[in-house]
Amino acid sequence: MGISAEIKSIKPGEELHKCPSCRYEYGFHTSFVSVNAGTDGKESPVKSTGAIYRVILICPECGARFDAGWRISFCDEENRVVKATSIILR
Repeated sequence: MGISAEIKSIKPGEELHKCPSCRYEYGFHTSFVSVNAGTDGKESPVKSTGAIYRVILICPECGARFDAGWRISFCDEENRVVKATSIILR
């Protein structure tokens, strides 16, 4: 079965491992969709200040896709490095 085009909202409970559509119970694959992506796959005219992605859960059995409301931002390694100057006083 192919991946569903529709992304359904889902609310995680104490544990989220079972597909609500087909009851497959061994977890999900994940994918990332830009929050700037429109529902038709084209870029939305509304821009955000950073690259933020929706974490999409995909059932490996039936291909249903779910959005649990999780968001993630990826940044370059260089942006995570803090450069500091040391001055040794004697």
